[in-house]
Amino acid sequence: MAKEGKPALGQVPRWLFGLGVIVAFAALGTLVQALTALPIPGSTLGMIALLVLLATPLRGWLTRVVAPAADSLIAVLPLLLVPLSVGVIGSFGELAEQARAIVAALVAGWLATFLTAALVADRLMRRRS
Repeated sequence: MAKEGKPALGQVPRWLFGLGVIVAFAALGTLVQALTALPIPGSTLGMIALLVLLATPLRGWLTRVVAPAADSLIAVLPLLLVPLSVGVIGSFGELAEQARAIVAALVAGWLATFLTAALVADRLMRRRS
């Protein structure tokens, strides 16, 4: 039996295959971005493609395949954000020049997210009742 948080030896190939699928989607998105010159990062395009496939009948199989790797990546997500945070702190002087625009974008983004979440929650609650 595996210890809490560590995969059993038999689960390692499943985890690697799931990680390979996630990386393949990221690579596919990068290829699409390079071919089309879209102003969206390739990895984002790949994750959008993965999300679209998760909304199809392949959902059950695809979820079983990528879930172990996705769970592991989510567990280390804070560590993946450390370089981004350090970069922001290193560029603080340049960012301070655009403080008003940044604050406006943050407030607008928060407001849009808040209103969307409230609308979705309201609709879900109405369906449930």
